[in-house]
Amino acid sequence: MRAARLTAPLVLAVSSALFVALALDLALGGPMSSFDRVASDWFRDHAGEHLLRAMGTVSALHEPRAILAATVALVLLLLWRRDGRGALLVLAAVPGGAALNWALKQAFERPRPDAGEGGLWSSDFAFPSGHAANSTLLYGTLVLLALRRARGGALRWGIVVAAAAMVALVAFSRVALRAHYPGDVLAAIAEGVAWLALCALATGEAGRR
Repeated sequence: MRAARLTAPLVLAVSSALFVALALDLALGGPMSSFDRVASDWFRDHAGEHLLRAMGTVSALHEPRAILAATVALVLLLLWRRDGRGALLVLAAVPGGAALNWALKQAFERPRPDAGEGGLWSSDFAFPSGHAANSTLLYGTLVLLALRRARGGALRWGIVVAAAAMVALVAFSRVALRAHYPGDVLAAIAEGVAWLALCALATGEAGRR
């Protein structure tokens, strides 16, 4: 419990610093911004039909409506189990983090990779990625809730690795589909982790193990 209380502020500090570094790189046109364009051009020229179809399915399963439905279902389950604190964590982390992500998009106004090309994603901003942030918040919240009951180091690590793999898959799908640059999804994950750590501290979930 004590270690969890100490870990959450550290996670908040490190993830916030990473987001700030990526935001500054974007503003100054640093090396990550240059890599973003190279990576996006590579997927435009080399991504195959099967990859794009698979990544489209992954992306569709994590669109805002799907995340909202999963959030509502999770809150109802927690309330049925009389876990008010857990429900509060979910409500603070997922919808609250989504609202923060929207505000950041409006602040940075970074065009998407396919802007001006008539692409599917050209009508919204890119930085930071909403899909990557929302999946980080949802799966991260599930990790915090699951770790309450998990016993044994192997099971705990398995839960964390599975959630991280899902977030990474969603992030990769957005880059492969050219809906976002790599920097967009990395910043979104950092943003999501920071917000989740803040919510865990605010709701007392960081100390419940």
